[in-house]
Amino acid sequence: MKKKILILGSSSFSGASTVNYLLNKNSYQIFGTYRKKKRNCYLPYKYNKKKKNFRQYKIDFLKNSNNLINIIKKVRPEVIIDFASICMVNESWKNSGTYFQINVLSKTKMIEFLSNSKFLKKYIYISTPEIFGSSKKYIDEKSSLFSPQTPYATSKLSFENLLKNYEKNFGFPLIISRFSNFYGPGQPLYRLIPKLINCVDYKKKFTLQGNGLSKRNFIFSNDFSSGIEKMILKGKIGKTYHFSGKKFYSVNDIIRNVCDLKSYDKKKLVKKIKSRVGQDFIYKLGSNMTMRELNWKPVYTLKKGLQEIMFYHKKYLNIFSKKDLLYQDKQLKK
Repeated sequence: MKKKILILGSSSFSGASTVNYLLNKNSYQIFGTYRKKKRNCYLPYKYNKKKKNFRQYKIDFLKNSNNLINIIKKVRPEVIIDFASICMVNESWKNSGTYFQINVLSKTKMIEFLSNSKFLKKYIYISTPEIFGSSKKYIDEKSSLFSPQTPYATSKLSFENLLKNYEKNFGFPLIISRFSNFYGPGQPLYRLIPKLINCVDYKKKFTLQGNGLSKRNFIFSNDFSSGIEKMILKGKIGKTYHFSGKKFYSVNDIIRNVCDLKSYDKKKLVKKIKSRVGQDFIYKLGSNMTMRELNWKPVYTLKKGLQEIMFYHKKYLNIFSKKDLLYQDKQLKK
């Protein structure tokens, strides 16, 4: 009997990558919800031969949370994976109310309903390391040294806390996960790595915020998705898991790697602008417990991951649009 999985936010980059990964496993019956339609080039599962085994429902949680509950009643999933958040950090300063509506309030009725359900075995919430703020020391899975520096990060921590309330008082089957920066085929062009590749391909200037010294660990989408499956199979209720590699790259490092692989002059590519407000210098997630308990570790090197994306972009270059270099969301224009 295949395990029923419901993915909230299945058209997001992380959600679509997970759908594509799980379709190849033949162990799951996969369902998803999405808020807005996207072109196939941003949904890797659209090119998967097994895509017919995935069923989606279009729904805006803000407009009708009862429809979401009705979908859950119909599907009766054993596992829910929650990617459904608005995640652009800089935009949260001018739209903080919308961020809290979408990232927190839109899902409260669903949580109230699920807290009394019998069919749900695991609710895997995809949080963010940004709730800790910048840290030069490794932060392990049990840390509560939270210091969110943006409305986005604060909204994610707020929902974490709400979920923990239900886990503590009603036995809600919660698992929290936090991932380092992840990238891969189908990532929106306004994100760092695909934007760099696209700017080189079209010989456009890449606007570098600040000095490019901020550092991140980068996880390729296959490694990210394998971490999701490890939690489905081995994750324990009430636990928090961190997924991160050991190597950290500055924005300048990423620029150099892309330019080297593309044989492109960095001086022709970069145009510097001021840093964004509340930008954290580095997130150092400690993931030793996660690696040990879930038997997980990242496999892809940065070079291999970049080559995979470049191949994907070359294959679907005629589908990507230059205007996609800018983030756009109608809900943030209200």
